[in-house]
Amino acid sequence: MRGWLRQTGVRLALAYSGMFSLVAVVAAGTVWLAIARVEYSAIDDSLTTDAGLLQPLAQSDSGHALSGLSAPGDTPGTAGGGIAAFLFDQDGNLVDRTIRGPSTADVTAVAAAARAGSPVLRTVTVDGVEQRARASLLDSASGPARVLVVVRSLAEANQLLANTGSVLLVGTLVLMVAATVLGYGLARTALRPVREITAAARAFSEEDLHRRIELDLPADELGDLADTFNQMLARLETAFDSLRRFTADAAHELRAPLALIRTEAEVTLKHTRSAQQYQASLGTILSETERLGRMADQLLMLARAEAGALSPQMGEVELSPLVTDAARLWLPLAAERGVTVVSDVPGGGSVRGDPDLLRRLLDNLIDNAVRHSPPGGNVGVSLQRTGRTWVLAVADEGPGVPDEAKASIFERFSRADEARARETGGAGLGLALCRAIAQLHHGSIGLEDEAGGGARFVVRLPVPPGG
Repeated sequence: MRGWLRQTGVRLALAYSGMFSLVAVVAAGTVWLAIARVEYSAIDDSLTTDAGLLQPLAQSDSGHALSGLSAPGDTPGTAGGGIAAFLFDQDGNLVDRTIRGPSTADVTAVAAAARAGSPVLRTVTVDGVEQRARASLLDSASGPARVLVVVRSLAEANQLLANTGSVLLVGTLVLMVAATVLGYGLARTALRPVREITAAARAFSEEDLHRRIELDLPADELGDLADTFNQMLARLETAFDSLRRFTADAAHELRAPLALIRTEAEVTLKHTRSAQQYQASLGTILSETERLGRMADQLLMLARAEAGALSPQMGEVELSPLVTDAARLWLPLAAERGVTVVSDVPGGGSVRGDPDLLRRLLDNLIDNAVRHSPPGGNVGVSLQRTGRTWVLAVADEGPGVPDEAKASIFERFSRADEARARETGGAGLGLALCRAIAQLHHGSIGLEDEAGGGARFVVRLPVPPGG
């Protein structure tokens, strides 16, 4: 039972029914009170009218003019139905009365209240029946003042109000039941899109992420829910596609060096070889092992950066010496390849960042430029400040990046054409790692074409406050 009451549709129906019931009860009570007010006002008006009609008879000198009236119908202009009249003197003694009417003793108190001068309207119980009584003081020029009391039974009015109350009660209960049923139906209808979205979500798997919720919904909360769910599916589809592509690329990249290591080891062990041959084989294995280690290190750092688990040790970092040292350390390798590294770094300047990560960013960019510059080419490393931004650029004179590869050059395992293939480049993780490091430092990295060919990678880092 508790679980059923916790359902959203049931709670909405009960809330709707409760509010409707409150309104219905208030409306029924208001109608009943209005009818009662009108009915009692009509009785009071009829008593006032009949008292005015009986006043000449009560003031006549005959003394017993009322006793000749056996019924209200004998009095012209009466409201009709159960009216009786009494005439008292100033001492409270009954002087005259209509032939039929309630006991005299029950209206004596009303007559006594009217001797003060003002008319009195009061509901009294006479002979076990509720009566409405009106008493008024009559001034007589020819004799002492008298009190006229006109009484009318409330039995018919009370019966009418009781019947009206019963009708209103039954009608209100019927409306409450109807409102509950209608509210539950409306709630079920309103929540049908939610059930359809839920059913669709349960049916989806990683193989169905291309599907979408296709419901004809208005631009309201339910429409926003369906749109949000579709956007979430699109993001999940992109993430799963990226994960599949990453897995396939990683497997491909790892398979080649592992196959080379295995082949080299098998060939070396097949026959007895000289020390020089063993040394050459071990050198090849060591080289591929180092490459695997670098790839694993870069993959781990990329995964931690994308998961938000890579926490840089932020501090004030002097850019000029960092860039100058990085360019200087790559001079020997560049010289072996016949490439010249030229740096243009002004003095001063700092950023807030992690020096180890920034150094890795510089090493990846310079390594990439040296590898793809032809012999006799130059690699330019420059640093300059533009407003509140430090602009770090590394340019080479290589073949450049084809237009079709520019959009994905910063993706994992992304390489350009054969000029940036595995034999001359890495695993395609360096630029992806550079982008992750730049973003960790609230900066950005982009690719710009050189006028004379080659590629120019530009890193923009914000100048710290007060810098």
